[in-house]
Amino acid sequence: MQRHASLTGASNARLLLGIAGLVVASCAGAQGRFCASDDTLLFGNRLVGSSTSATATISNCGDQPWSFTDVSIHPATGPAYHVGATCATGITLAPGGACSVTVTFAPMVPGQTSGGVWLRNTTSTPDQLLTFYGRGVDAQAGTASLSFAPPALSFAAQIVGTPSAGLTVQLVNQGPAPLTPSAVVLTGPAAYDYSATGSCHVGVPIAAGKACWLTFFFQPAALGERLANLVVDSPQLANLAILPIGGVGIAIASTDADVVEFFYPPLNTYFLTASLAEAAFIDAGGVGSGWMRTGFHFHAWTVDNVASGAVPVCRFTGTPDLGPDSHFFTADDNECTVVKANPYWLYEGLAFRALPPSSGVCAAGMTPVVRFLWPGTEVALLRHRYVVDPAEAARMRAAGWLEEGAVFCAPP
Repeated sequence: MQRHASLTGASNARLLLGIAGLVVASCAGAQGRFCASDDTLLFGNRLVGSSTSATATISNCGDQPWSFTDVSIHPATGPAYHVGATCATGITLAPGGACSVTVTFAPMVPGQTSGGVWLRNTTSTPDQLLTFYGRGVDAQAGTASLSFAPPALSFAAQIVGTPSAGLTVQLVNQGPAPLTPSAVVLTGPAAYDYSATGSCHVGVPIAAGKACWLTFFFQPAALGERLANLVVDSPQLANLAILPIGGVGIAIASTDADVVEFFYPPLNTYFLTASLAEAAFIDAGGVGSGWMRTGFHFHAWTVDNVASGAVPVCRFTGTPDLGPDSHFFTADDNECTVVKANPYWLYEGLAFRALPPSSGVCAAGMTPVVRFLWPGTEVALLRHRYVVDPAEAARMRAAGWLEEGAVFCAPP
């Protein structure tokens, strides 16, 4: 827990640290009764004599009413701020109800200033403080600029309450001057779903042309899309630098499909099916003798089971007398569209539903289904295989197959 220097009287400034100087803001309350669209408003550098406004929405995201016991401006709030609010002491918010706090920043002199509004209430997290920071400047032009690599973070679908694998972003100072962060803040309606660790710290300069890094983790508190922003402020920036962060919280529905792998040695080709009838037909020699089960399989959902977070998997077969003697599967809608237009492949429909990876990474607890390619010496000899077993994947690499990465994810 860290308090801003201007708010030393605050009993809880709600500056929750994932790393030194990283402030996590937004939906407070482990029970999810008190929620805020933001609890830290950053105004960045603003010209002296100008003004700008920002609004935070406070809502009751629980199933019981609660009331405000104290809505008041923190005594350390600078004179550059004007606060207007529909939230007020004594007001009760019913479930789903909301009110707002609008802060206007109008600096009259250069320099950084801060403030806050107490939003004390009758929930289990009573001491809420909406904080805000801004800096008056004589000239808007910055002496440095900050970029993010990648420009946004998108997490794979994650089971509610479980932690994800990390995604790393670099904060790159494009120069020409050194850049010293004065705030590194997570804001937005789902900011509390994210945590971070790394080398970026408030007060630690980033030389021109250099970078620091942050690794983020996602643990969704609720179902659906969970959005946040990383906001970086610095005296050297003309405007705030903002990194969008997103993920989806899901509840894993019971799987109703078992995807089974078959192998046909004469053509060195593999096949997947989630259909019990099709698997039985192959076992009975319906497509010719020689097909055998490999013993590998993974869980999924049938096409008609619209499970949370699951997407349909397209199935293709090589065009007779033109394409490969192989099958191809993809959960990527764009890739499905591209392959449909490829004359070497015939679209056979949707095979099953699976969870999509994010940037080739499956959510924690999920099994990556890794696609391998055998390039062959001609189109007809091209092959694909989908592998869930790490030892089998190692064997494929050693045999010369090319690894294409996780293309969908299987639940446990």
